[in-house]
Amino acid sequence: MWLLSELQKRSECDSVAIIHREKSISFKELWSRSESIAEFIRQKAGTKAPVMIYGDKQIDIICVMVAALKTGRAYVPVDITFPLDRLAQISEMVNSDIIFNFSDTEIPGESFLIINESELESNIFSCCAPYGSGSDENEWVSSDDLCYILFTSGSTGIPKGVQITRKNIENFVSWFSKDCDIGKYDTVLNQVSYSFDVSVISLYIYLAEGKTLFCIDKEMIQSTKLLFQYLETSNIASWISTPAFLEICSFDTKFCSKMMPNLKKFILAGEILTKRLVNTIHDKFNESCVINGYGPTEGTVLLSACEITDGMLQDEKSLPIGYILPNSIYRILDEKNNDVPYGKIGELVVVSDSISKGYYKNPEQTAKSFFSDSSGRTGYRTGDLVFEKDELVYYVSRKDFQIKLNGYRIELDDIMCNLNKIEFVNSSIVLPVYKEERVNYVVAFVCLNSKPDTSDIKTGIKIKELLKEMVPSYMVPRKIVILDKFPLNTSGKIDRKKLMEEL
Repeated sequence: MWLLSELQKRSECDSVAIIHREKSISFKELWSRSESIAEFIRQKAGTKAPVMIYGDKQIDIICVMVAALKTGRAYVPVDITFPLDRLAQISEMVNSDIIFNFSDTEIPGESFLIINESELESNIFSCCAPYGSGSDENEWVSSDDLCYILFTSGSTGIPKGVQITRKNIENFVSWFSKDCDIGKYDTVLNQVSYSFDVSVISLYIYLAEGKTLFCIDKEMIQSTKLLFQYLETSNIASWISTPAFLEICSFDTKFCSKMMPNLKKFILAGEILTKRLVNTIHDKFNESCVINGYGPTEGTVLLSACEITDGMLQDEKSLPIGYILPNSIYRILDEKNNDVPYGKIGELVVVSDSISKGYYKNPEQTAKSFFSDSSGRTGYRTGDLVFEKDELVYYVSRKDFQIKLNGYRIELDDIMCNLNKIEFVNSSIVLPVYKEERVNYVVAFVCLNSKPDTSDIKTGIKIKELLKEMVPSYMVPRKIVILDKFPLNTSGKIDRKKLMEEL
């Protein structure tokens, strides 16, 4: 099932494809609008460089994505939580001709064309007629072409671009689409940021199947009252999100089957899923099915998944991350790259057609994590410690300082590198704070070059303000703790356990 082929079949269909607040477009309109954008890209772009998109959940973002694929180009979705400095880093790396700006922020730059949302109607839809009598399939991205590049946190302080091809996506879709079945129902939640790969499930599976995407933007997420007003009228049958977002919704007594009677399927990924949350969802939504998925961005959304059963909930072990996707090779290795005994903990390594070809223009980092096996397929060292029991895989922890916070993958070293760029910061350590099994927030311990005139609280606020200009808002620590010096352990290393006692 390939997205463009399926949308083309529905290019004359008047059923609703996307809803955002009071706006909606049909599949026919989606196809036509993407055709006009594709023709504009053909006319204005001098190269086949990726098309950048800066925004939230506006309907025409999907039209731009589809248009890019039609012209044989990858798209690069950048969320509005990314500051302009981060956006500039990414745009320099991909060397894009065009940035579609769906934000209220003015983007500076002279080396590329910037198209604001308001210009779509005036400069594109009214001026660029669809190309020929229809989209030329020979021009679409082919099997080994890139469909999108997602930029994730990098340990050096510079984001890494994960390259995903059409072949990667089709391999994922052919496996996971069976877990997404919602029968006769039509509407699915589209809440996950487009810069986060779990959003691919809504777009490349459900939209391709002719389902309606119900978009939830960041303003709605920040107001439960506003969010629930829209959810009550949504008729959503399938819910796709991180466990953290679902948990926030579940705290409200209104969030139940009475509010969304069609909601029967929950697809959760991006961070650890707890038994408490699954039990809560089963209580609130009778006969609901909860799918737990796991996968790094490098593995094209998910590398494993399973439905959570009553037996799993009653088992003393934590919930499994599922069965590894078929037609793949996976190993669980010790520190010397030897297979661990069955049931023992080791690093998960996967070889599959779902694995990315590596990091965009970053051969050094690619060589550290990716490899080719004897079959010629690409393998990936996930850095995740797991164990296997009864063919199910269970997540334990990370090997390094990477964490998942509200579904976002964050390198703690990325935050530290940018903290240390602040003029009055001498050094820093960033650590996660856990609640139950999941990261609740991030705290930064900071030593300064000199004692400022302001209080520690005001200094911490100033540090956050400066850091927001360098990293996405979700990477800014909730707490900043100012110290005169870092405590050391008997080995002379920073004592992270003692640091946590400062909280």
